[in-house]
Amino acid sequence: MKYRFDYRKGWLGNPCGLVLFKNRYHLFFQCNPLSAKFGPMHWGHAVSDDLVGWEELPLALAPEMPYEDGFGCRSGSAVEADGKIWLFYNSVSSSGEETISAACSDDGISFTKLDSNPVVKSPFEGSNVKLRDPFVFRYGGSYRMVAGAGCASIAKVLLYESRDLVSWEYKGELLSDPRYGSVIESPELFEVDGRWVFMIQSEKHMPTKVLFAGGEFDGERFIFDDEFDPFFPVDTSDEFLNPVTFEDRDGKRVLISWMYSPRMSGSAAFSTPREIFYDLADRLVMFPVNELCDCCIKDSRFVSYDDGRLNVRFEGRTLFSKAYAAEPEYVVLEDVGTVELFIDGGRENISMFIC
Repeated sequence: MKYRFDYRKGWLGNPCGLVLFKNRYHLFFQCNPLSAKFGPMHWGHAVSDDLVGWEELPLALAPEMPYEDGFGCRSGSAVEADGKIWLFYNSVSSSGEETISAACSDDGISFTKLDSNPVVKSPFEGSNVKLRDPFVFRYGGSYRMVAGAGCASIAKVLLYESRDLVSWEYKGELLSDPRYGSVIESPELFEVDGRWVFMIQSEKHMPTKVLFAGGEFDGERFIFDDEFDPFFPVDTSDEFLNPVTFEDRDGKRVLISWMYSPRMSGSAAFSTPREIFYDLADRLVMFPVNELCDCCIKDSRFVSYDDGRLNVRFEGRTLFSKAYAAEPEYVVLEDVGTVELFIDGGRENISMFIC
């Protein structure tokens, strides 16, 4: 890949942590180094000085033999605190119980799992209970964790609070809505231009899986700008999944997602890093980080506007086609096997594999 980290040892899953530590960017991701297929999940690890050129490091997390973590160390997040990197991940037992565990590192290379794991269990009981994808962030003088959840086939986002990142207090539900399926994945709360954004991955396409909402957060509740239809997409493709965000050294909110395509026999890659911000029309947008702006092109051999439709084509095959009343302003970031379109200054993104 030209513009992003490329993992070639085995199966590549979604990114599950971005953090700035000792002035270097650390990217963590799901992987199975033992096979090119999905299997016991490990956490891969890479570092960068500029979010474009990446150096792979040893695995950050691995399931204990003989996989006492069941399906492995699943998705989560990373946070820097007190000169350490803390990792929070979804630990799934062989019996299927979903919990949240933690590990930390002083040097940002070798990680030790906490003896007190798991640090969080579901507040619900029963056989159809889900708890996954913890996202940890600072709030005031303590920390908050949002976790995707599900109970009785109702999708939820749960909130926890901690002062030491070890002991967590359950604070309640931020979201509970069957419209989003039986479970929420990859939830995050973060500030953009001084305003709070709630990001989720829905089990259902609405019309896409990754959705954003604006609102106010007081540490215990999230008040949506639109209580009736709060969430909306920014990237409208089906191959944009499980994004993670963090604040870069300039204080900008940056996102990297997983690009996964069953249409292309399970091809997987990471999106290029994108800055999230509000534009002059007060719309939440995503656009390539400054380091990649010069790599964007206006004339792509894969993208064209014909007869009122924006098309993505490869070797004579139309892979994407959408009607627009007039030709939109767009730029394209081409990489090995993929194109990423940024329409109207990032108001709409389209990320997809072409081969």
